[in-house]
Amino acid sequence: MEVKEKIEKIMEKEQMNSLQFASEIGIQGSTLSHILNDRNKPSLDVLKKILNRFRTISSDWLILDVGSMYRQEKQSQAPTLFDSIDENDSKSSSLEPKTIEKNQVPLNINQQKPPFIPEIPNQNNEISRQDFKMPSNSSDKSVRKIIVYYNDNTFQEFETK
Repeated sequence: MEVKEKIEKIMEKEQMNSLQFASEIGIQGSTLSHILNDRNKPSLDVLKKILNRFRTISSDWLILDVGSMYRQEKQSQAPTLFDSIDENDSKSSSLEPKTIEKNQVPLNINQQKPPFIPEIPNQNNEISRQDFKMPSNSSDKSVRKIIVYYNDNTFQEFETK
């Protein structure tokens, strides 16, 4: 089944005409008209808007033509490609630590070296703005704090004076 036919099926199930449906998902009526008349294929943005508005519609069905039209209960609990960041955070919050204590680093941290690591100027971990060479195009910005993460899962904080 083509995506156009799937959109028509959603409109039929939701008992909406094309203008109501377009308004409901936040697109122009002409955009939907072009899709329904086979002038254009729906963009990823249009599909995302449909899935965002109609949360019970299965993204696998709409995009990949796999499975049923509506999400199964198990499928709706797992985050999908189109879930917002806030929902992913709330669904996975039990897996991540709430706070990070000093000298503790999350396991998923990127292990690449930072482009600039200042020398430790004193025991208070305070550094002056002169310790940093800022790019010439960022004259309105200044460094406030730098955190250096080490491979042994410790870190050190440097703050400006």
